Amino acid sequence: MSGMVFCRECGGQIHSTAPICPKCGAPQRAAGAGGSGYSFRSAIALCFDRYVQFSGRAPRAEYWYFILFTLLVTFGAGFMDGVLLDGRAVFSTIANLVFFLPVLSVGVRRLHDLDRSGWWYWLIFVPFIGAIILLVWFVTKGTNEANRFGPDPLPA
Repeated sequence: MSGMVFCRECGGQIHSTAPICPKCGAPQRAAGAGGSGYSFRSAIALCFDRYVQFSGRAPRAEYWYFILFTLLVTFGAGFMDGVLLDGRAVFSTIANLVFFLPVLSVGVRRLHDLDRSGWWYWLIFVPFIGAIILLVWFVTKGTNEANRFGPDPLPA
């Protein structure tokens, strides 16, 4: 599995030297061409494609782009609940149900990128302190090389 990365558009796994993705045909930038290699769209697609995959690693860009997307959709759903349904939480409940597993799995994969077990995600239930610890970990750069959870998800 050495030398494998994820497509910047569809999130499919490809060899790091592939000039285009065989799945979607998107051109792949050379390593070091700027950014993390994850676009907003590809991070969302990847998180939904891997919504029940708790193995592997997720870099910061994949995690934070997906969290941004879930916040935008959840706020939009709450707004629609307030405007269209007089505050009954129908759209926001549906959004929360749709995002529950993908957010959980990308959080576990994010912890794996830091070489931490996904069981550390239980810290979220420790009031205030647990959320702060997880926030600090989620903004921390992952390990540069392969760790016990898999190869580095970012191209070398």
